Amino acid sequence: MTEEIKIFESLTQEEITANPLLLEILELNGEQLTYYFEENFLDNPFIEFEYPIEHRVSQVPQEKSRVADPEIDIQSPSSPQTLETFLFEQVMLYRQTPIRDAMVQIVPLLDERGYLPYKYQELAHKLQIDPMTALDAITLFQQLEPTGIGAYNLQECLMLQTDQDQHSPSKAYFLLENYFSELLEEDYAEIIDQTGLTLAEIKHIVNYYHTLRTRPATLYERIDRINLIPDVELQFLRDEIQISVNRQYYPRLIFNQDYYAEMQAQNNPDLIAYIRPHKEFFQKMLACIHSRETLLVGVTKIIVKSQLPYLKGESKSPLPLLIKDISQQMRLSESIVSSIITNKNLAYGEKVVPLSDFINVSARVGRSGLSALNIQGFIKDILLKHGQPISDQEIIDLLAEQKIIISQRLVERYRQNIIKNQE
Repeated sequence: MTEEIKIFESLTQEEITANPLLLEILELNGEQLTYYFEENFLDNPFIEFEYPIEHRVSQVPQEKSRVADPEIDIQSPSSPQTLETFLFEQVMLYRQTPIRDAMVQIVPLLDERGYLPYKYQELAHKLQIDPMTALDAITLFQQLEPTGIGAYNLQECLMLQTDQDQHSPSKAYFLLENYFSELLEEDYAEIIDQTGLTLAEIKHIVNYYHTLRTRPATLYERIDRINLIPDVELQFLRDEIQISVNRQYYPRLIFNQDYYAEMQAQNNPDLIAYIRPHKEFFQKMLACIHSRETLLVGVTKIIVKSQLPYLKGESKSPLPLLIKDISQQMRLSESIVSSIITNKNLAYGEKVVPLSDFINVSARVGRSGLSALNIQGFIKDILLKHGQPISDQEIIDLLAEQKIIISQRLVERYRQNIIKNQE
């Protein structure tokens, strides 16, 4: 049986950047898209909604309850991926140094946006480390995924994404660094006067900024994992793998052409000036929906191709995969790929899981010869040896003896996962 997934040519970075309407809906999942349609087409007299079968949350197949299987490695990450665990996994790929230890301690200090609200001097004081170690730790931390993570503020968050994006316009970083307040106030005249850039060049750069993420942490924000709605579905057929978009979770938009033609036939210039934008907006929206689906399927194909052994049950844990790996294959910026993945869920077999769960490096062995799965295994061994009464701090101390620095929150999370899998 030959199983082939062809990665087709998708939209270009330029096409996406130049389409603000597409950017508005790119991050939305099926349920959110429904609300978006209802809000934006409520006053359009020519648009009708055709709600498919009343597929709602209660009808969506959910993940099977996680029951321990004696044949499944207890180190397998059966728990959802979180920003905290994803960052820790990446940090552990570095060799053990005081800088790496400081990076681990940065993880729980991030705010809900994914920003680090401490400058390096403040971080050094808080962690009681050398200021240069703190500066190096922040610099390396800001190279992790998702891009923009660990920024001090919005300006730095956008600058980090721009600096790390090979698709960014040549003057994009320069304007963020020197004219951020003017950009916020849309004082383009001042920028033109000071830089000599044309208005068209500035607007092109501003359109690019709209593709960037102001909250890097949103990639792993999930309020409810109990009722996940599948945006894309994976099916293993006899000689191929099929990936399709689940359109049944948002309404089909129908344009009432008869009513439009009736209005148009009146040959009233004012009336035509009123109705024409409604039709144009509908046509633009249909094109954007198609583009959104094209991008979603394209990203999903890359994820599935990379994670095929895990999805087929041949591997116990997802294979290492980063957003930058997908962005390189899609020839898109990491921020756009993040938007495509955010809030989207994949249905396969009897499971529905977030696409972001497949973005991980749990199994990748770092320069110290360890992976995140190894560390979870150490915690499991400690629990088996010392029993449940052992405290999280005692586990931290035992791991520190092996030169593994880990936060209490992460020990607590890994510990809960191990206990859950043993129940």
